[in-house]
Amino acid sequence: MIGYVKIRKEDQPGTIYRCAVCGAAITHSNAIIKIYGTDEHSFVNPSGIRCDFRTFQFCENVLIHNELFLEHSWFGGYGWRFLNCAVCLQHLGWKYDAVHKKTGPASFYGVLVQAVEASQAEHP
Repeated sequence: MIGYVKIRKEDQPGTIYRCAVCGAAITHSNAIIKIYGTDEHSFVNPSGIRCDFRTFQFCENVLIHNELFLEHSWFGGYGWRFLNCAVCLQHLGWKYDAVHKKTGPASFYGVLVQAVEASQAEHP
C-alpha cells in the first residue's frame, strides 16, 4: 500500500524524501532538478492512472530495472525504467535515460509524490 503525499511546496534545503512504506532514505531536496521548466509533473499513463511526481538528479537505496522502455515516455528523447525501493521493493517511480548523447541531462529520476514522505534532515 502506498502512503499519501507529505511533500510540501515550501520544502527547505535539508529535506529528505523517504520511502512511505519502509522509511528508507531515497533522495534529498538538493537533488531536485527542473525538467521542462518544473520539478513537479502530472501525467496519465496508458492505463488511465494519474501519476504525480517530482524530478531529481539522483536517488539512493533504489533498484533500477534493466529494461529501458522507449514507448509511452512522458519526456521526449528519454527512455524510462521502473524504480523500486531497494529495501521493501515498493514502486517509487522511474529513472529516465537520454537516448541521444546530445540530450541533457543524461538521466534523472521521477519519484511519485505518494511514494515518499518528506522530513527535515537532522543536523548533528
